Order: sequence, then C-alpha cells, then structure tokens
Amino acid sequence: MVDAYFDWHARGKRVTLVSGTNTEADAINDAIQQRRVDQGELDVRVAAWGIGQQRILVGDTVQTRRNDRLTGVENRAQWIVRGIRYEYLSLVSVSDSGEVARVSTDYAREHLQLAYASTVHGVQGDTAEASVVGPDVDAAGLYVGPTRGRLSNVAIVLARTDAAARECLAESMQRGTPELTMQDAVRAAEAEMRRAARNREAAMATGPVVGGPSAGRGVGM
Repeated sequence: MVDAYFDWHARGKRVTLVSGTNTEADAINDAIQQRRVDQGELDVRVAAWGIGQQRILVGDTVQTRRNDRLTGVENRAQWIVRGIRYEYLSLVSVSDSGEVARVSTDYAREHLQLAYASTVHGVQGDTAEASVVGPDVDAAGLYVGPTRGRLSNVAIVLARTDAAARECLAESMQRGTPELTMQDAVRAAEAEMRRAARNREAAMATGPVVGGPSAGRGVGM
C-alpha cells in the first residue's frame, strides 16, 4: 500500500488507501511520511504536532477530526499542509485548491492527523484517481473503498491460493455492515457548489478564456 501511494504520487495522481484498523492506518501514514522525508519531499526542520504527538510537516496530507465553524473545517475533511507557523497551520483542500483554512496549533494537537491512509470512515465521500483497500477490512471497506478510484480500484488479500483469496473476500463481505452517512454526501455537495460559484465569479470577472500556450494548465501542490 505504501508502494502504491508512491507509484501514483510519482504520476501526480491521488490514491485513496483504506486500511482495516486505525493502527494499520497510522503505520502506513508514518511509513509514507518518513519515505517522503528520506526522498527530500518533506522538510523536518519545521513541524507541528497532531493527535497523539504525531509529526505534521509542510506538504503532508492530513485530516481534520472535529467540526470548527470559526475556521470552516469539518470532521473527516482532507487537506494538504501549506504552511506551519508558531500559532497556526495553513491548509488547502486536497480536492479544491481554492478552499483554504487556518487552524490553530492547539486544534492540531487535539484534532489533526496524517491521512495518507485511513479507515473506511475517513474516505466516505472522497474521490481519487485510484484506491487500494488493504486486507481484513469489513463489509463497509469493501463496499466504499473500491468505488473511490476513477481509474483504478484494487483490493488486497493475504492468502496462499486463489481459492483462499476468494474466501477471504467473502468473509470480509460478511464482516460488519456498511455505515453510510448523509454528512459526507452533504459535505461533497457543498464543496461542489462552492467550486461552481468560484468558477462562475471568475468567468464573470475575466470573460471567456481563449486558447493559447498556457490554456488548460493549472497549478497544483
């Protein structure tokens, strides 16, 4: 799953990693962050601290775990850390570069965590180019996880034979029940409305875009 992240990351694509437990998600998150540090993608000289003293660096993918109306962040929303200051962290949405937020370092210590990988509850409403579902997920993981990727969806099982692999998948389908909530659907719809409003305002302000050398290009993180 860690290798899958870097395979897609190297192509400039997002991948959703769905783990069976929070412990597995933490292990994957720490491994990805450390490899990014080793490869020079992340700088450890400036850091903040998240839930459970988890290290947070500029460029990390993180998730807010509590609604905060004052800062405009919501539970389970995913962000990229754009900047770290003594009193606050600057965040930009992973799905909309126009959606930005600022949370205090106190909020980060209590309600911010790495989110390269997550359990199924953390990916409901998320969409990426690819998804990889780890072993030992429950029925919700198999229902939600393999529908997150637009280009590729993979489920991993640990088994000695193809027949045993099919049995593992069948057991996962019987383990637990999907917990689909309306909150994620509402959040996704609101985000889409905000993007549409910004696009309309930009079009009214600048007029139609005419093709040229830079047409169709954008800036991403």
